[in-house]
Order: sequence, then structure tokens, then C-alpha cells
Amino acid sequence: MFLTSKAAQMDLLGTRLGRYELRERLGKGGMAVVYKGWDTNLERPVAIKVLHEYLVEEQDFRARFEREAKVVASLDHPNIVQVYDFDVAERGGQPIYYMVMKYIPGKSLRALMEADAQTGQRLTMTEITNVMSSVCSALQYAHQRGMVHRDVTPGNILFDEQGRAVLADFGIARIVTSQRVTQSGTTSGTPLYMAPEQGIGEAGDQRSDLYSLGVILYEMLTGKPPYDADSAVAVLLKHINEPVPSALLKNSQIPAALDAVVMRAMAKDADERFQTAGELLMAYEAAITTNDATRRQDLNRTEPMSPVVVKPETTNRRPVWLYSAIGVIGLAMLAAIGTLISRNTSNPAATLTLAVPTSNARPFAPSMTSGPREFTETFDSADKAPYWPITLDDPDIYRQIENGVYHIRHTLPAAAVTTIYFPTMSFNSQTVYTADFTLTDKNAPDTASGIVFRFRDDDNYYVFAVNGMGQVSIWSRFNGEWQELRGLSKEWTDTTAAKPLGQANQLKLVDDLRTLRGYVNDQLVIEVESEPKLTRGAIGIYLASSASPLTKDPFAEVMVDNFSVEDLQESAPTVQATSETATAEATRQGG
Repeated sequence: MFLTSKAAQMDLLGTRLGRYELRERLGKGGMAVVYKGWDTNLERPVAIKVLHEYLVEEQDFRARFEREAKVVASLDHPNIVQVYDFDVAERGGQPIYYMVMKYIPGKSLRALMEADAQTGQRLTMTEITNVMSSVCSALQYAHQRGMVHRDVTPGNILFDEQGRAVLADFGIARIVTSQRVTQSGTTSGTPLYMAPEQGIGEAGDQRSDLYSLGVILYEMLTGKPPYDADSAVAVLLKHINEPVPSALLKNSQIPAALDAVVMRAMAKDADERFQTAGELLMAYEAAITTNDATRRQDLNRTEPMSPVVVKPETTNRRPVWLYSAIGVIGLAMLAAIGTLISRNTSNPAATLTLAVPTSNARPFAPSMTSGPREFTETFDSADKAPYWPITLDDPDIYRQIENGVYHIRHTLPAAAVTTIYFPTMSFNSQTVYTADFTLTDKNAPDTASGIVFRFRDDDNYYVFAVNGMGQVSIWSRFNGEWQELRGLSKEWTDTTAAKPLGQANQLKLVDDLRTLRGYVNDQLVIEVESEPKLTRGAIGIYLASSASPLTKDPFAEVMVDNFSVEDLQESAPTVQATSETATAEATRQGG
């Protein structure tokens, strides 16, 4: 027998499991009891989840627990709670399965929304965007590794001391999934946020997680979940049968485009939803940029609104006999936060003839998820520049902080490699990016390097670059298609401001949302109207080898120093001065 009584589980308070002291009971979910613990070896607080005894009675559970716990512990992302350890302890001859993870002391999204509801308020768009950016980033990372959460709820979205959102409770559903659980007629998920396919007993896939996030987005915008009823089964029936309600009926101030995002995320048919978390986030960001920025900031800090009651038309998308498959169990899942490993890949447009390979990165420090965040990176040591990836074991790509610079090299033919500064940190427009780039004299003359900005993924970003022939260019890559923003017949244009191979060029990119201005060594060389397709994103470094795929022994190498990010308003006097002194150069370049 396993531990079989509620009292037995509560008796763990004040005891030890291995090196961990269980000091405080934090809560209980459908699959685990959660304790605040203390790691006596590392002397730090941890969260400990002890699985309920009824979930671990199968004969092969231990092997599955160990196998799947290793998979969960491998999730390494700034917006996923990191699993530190897992083990099986013995107590009175009975096994106790537990997992140890990072302790997050902040409130949950559920607690935040409940506190706002008591004062008649809703979340600000800044708060909502923090949640959407963070959770989409976490889900995209996990989904790409075959992991589906299956219980994305406001209670599983936590805020740490810095206010960033992290997703908890990955993993327990995967660990305890078994034929016994399936046959018992249970479903994985919380009814208020459960996708229709989960409601009829199907396992669901990554699109089920996106449905749940769509429900959360609806609730953040309106203050109420889209479906409510007196029982869990009644709520599930509404998810299965009733049309998706319009968030505009509860909050008339949100953009219609944002309401459309919610409707698509919550489509009954999974094929009609967003297919990836990245796609959902891009649609969300496009929707919120359709309104005036000030209005977006404050549209949810409104006086309480009277609820609008709408009687929806009933659409029976699934036969009644399937309802017997519905059972309810609230999952308390595991979780994971830490480092994002990124390797960017894309196929280029024919005009550029460059392939963009993937890239391995070292562990990152915690992400702040939104920007701008001002900083200057001098690359004095790797310890002082923890946000940049280090790649030492890739035969094609080398990244290292050494001798006071950031050294990037690759040996891929006709390839552009992006090196991204903390991929989940999103920088807004109204920002100035500056860095010193030295293309070594070992490069072919058409090797290029520059500043990557508004980076969403390897198929969606902007780049301002200079090559070894004294030429500059500014590109957008949207949905995998390249476009030179100036619309010139030549993608690269000459400038006397650029220095040759072996000498440093300072590049500065001024992004004020409407206009992009590029400077080389304090001379304005490009000024172009900005496209509205991508308005913010991550930042990084671009390094492209020779555009000819026939080049023998392809090689591209750059040394980067003094990479800085500034708020545009604070740096405006400097930008204005350099702009006035460089008008003639910009005119000559046709920018």
C-alpha cells in the first residue's frame, strides 16, 4: 500500500524528504500537495510537490516517474519554473514520490485578477502583454520539444520578485498519464480553461494549451471567464457547445482586432485556432498596435462595467453520447524556469541568397520579458555578460566572450547567423541600439555584420548591417521573406562612413516606431519609414558569410564591443546632433 490518507500526507509537514525540509504547506491540487521546503545542502528555499498516493499505484509507475521527470527537468526556459530534483523516499515502508523546483514567492495571475476584481479594476495592457509574451514564449519552447502543458490556468502563472510571469505545473500530467487514469473517465485540465477536446476525454495537443491561453486572455480583458455555470460538467458543456462570446460585449474599449484574436484562439475546432504560440503572440501584438499607445496603456483601468448578458445560439459540434466521457480532475502540475537555448533557422529569399542556421546558446540569466531595458555591454568577462549565448561545441558556429570582446565566427556557406540577446526579452520601439563591429581581415569582402532588432523568431525580424566593402543595408524579414526597406534596386549601397575590414565600425540604429535611422561612425547613412508589421521584439547580432554558395572554405568572423540600448528620449540630443551633421551623407545614399 501507498500513503492512503489525507492525514498521512499532512503529516509530512515538519519532516524531511532526503535533504529537503518541508516547512510550510502551500496548497493542494488534484495531483499533488505543494510544500515550501528548504534545501539543507544548498541552503535555499524550494517548492516540493508530493504526488497523491492514488496516482502512483500502478506497477510500472516508478520507471515512468523517473523517465518522465528527467524530461520535465530538461525544460530550461526563463518563463518556466525550473525543476531541480526528483526522488522517491520511504516513509513507514511506503514510497513517496516528490519533485523539487524553484520556489517562486510572488502571487499568481489568479490572485492578481481577484485582487483587481475587488476594487472594480482589470489588468492594464502592460500587465496583459507581460503575461502573453511570457507564457507564449514558454509554450513555444515546450511545444517544440514535444511537451504539452494541458492545464494552463491563471493559478499556474506566477509572478516572481521582478514581476515577470513564469509558467508552473509542467509535467505531472505527463508523469501520471496511464491507462488506469484514462479508463476512470477523468480529463486533464481545469474546467474553466479546458479546451473542448479535453472536455470529451481526448488528450489534446499544443493547440489545447493555446485555447486555454485564449480563455485567460478573455478573462484578463473582461474580468470574467467566458463560460461559467453551477457545476464543472456544465462549464465543460459550454466549452464544447456554445459559441465563443465576444470580449467586446464585456469591455467595449478593447480593439476589435484583439477580440478577433481571442475568438480564433478559442475556436472549437483545433484546426481553426492558432497553430503555434508564436503565431498567437504575433497576432496579439499586431492587434494591440492598432490603437493609440496611450489608450492601449489605460483601456483596462476603467470603472466597473455592468455585465452584458447574451444568450448564444447553441451549436452541437459533438454528439450527446460523448458527454459521458466527461470527467473532471483539477491538475496541480509540475514546473520549470531557467535558461533558453536558441538555434535560429530560416530559408532566405532568393534576393539575399543566405541561409540562416540554428544556433546553440548557453544558459541565460532571468528574463525581464519586456522593454526597453537600458544597458551597456562591454564584454569584460563572460560572468558580467550573462545574457549573451556562448557556443563552444558547435562545429560550425563559435561564440565566446574573450579578450574584452564578443567573438562570433561561423563556417557556413552563404549563411546569415543571428545571435540573440535573451530571446524572450522584448524591446519596444523608441529605442537606440549601438555597437562596435570589427569584421576581421580574414573575411571575404562581402561578409556583413550588424544589429538585429524587433526579432520575433528566425522568420520575423529586422537587421541594419555593414559589409567589408564599405556598404550598408537595412532589411526586414517577415514570414520568411526578405525585403530591403528602402526599395532600392541595389540591396547594398556605398558609404564613405564605413571603415574597411580589420577596423571597427560603430553602428547605431534609432527606432522611433515610425522611422528607422541608421548611423555608421556617427554619420547618418540610412533613413527610412518603418513598416508596421513588427513593432517590438528581441535584439541581437547578425553575421553573414559570402553570398556565394560556391565560396571555398566559407568563413565569417566579427568582434563586437560596447553593445548598448538606450531610451530614445534620453539619447535624443545626441541623435539630433549627429543627424544634423550627416544630412548630406544621407541624401547622397538615397536614404
